[in-house]
Amino acid sequence: MLRRIPIVLALAILSACTVWPIGQDPYGLEVRRNANEVMVALQAYHRDTGTFPPYLQGLVPKYLPALPDEPRFQYDRDLGMLSFRYTPSWPQLRPVWCSSAGNTTDWRCAEHLL
Repeated sequence: MLRRIPIVLALAILSACTVWPIGQDPYGLEVRRNANEVMVALQAYHRDTGTFPPYLQGLVPKYLPALPDEPRFQYDRDLGMLSFRYTPSWPQLRPVWCSSAGNTTDWRCAEHLL
C-alpha cells in the first residue's frame, strides 16, 4: 500500500502540469464558447439585415440576451470579424490572441510573448 502512494502522487503532479494546445485550455474553451455565441448572433443579424451591426451592442436583445463579460472583443464591422486576447489556464501563462476567420466560428489562435 505504501508503495502506491508515491506513484499516485507522481501521477497527480504530472496531470497538474498538462499543457494544452494553444486555445484549447479550459479557460480558452470557455471564452471561445462566448465568442461563438456572439459570432452566431452576428451571422443571424447579417442574414436578417444584409449588413453587420455598427456595434456589438446592436445584437442585444434580439440576437443575444446580453454580451458576455469575457472576453473583451475587438470587432471589425466591415468583415463581421471578432478578435480577443486572454491569458490561458496554468501552466500556460503567455497571452493568447484569437481572431475569427472572416465571420465564422473558425478561430485562429496564437501565443504571444510578453
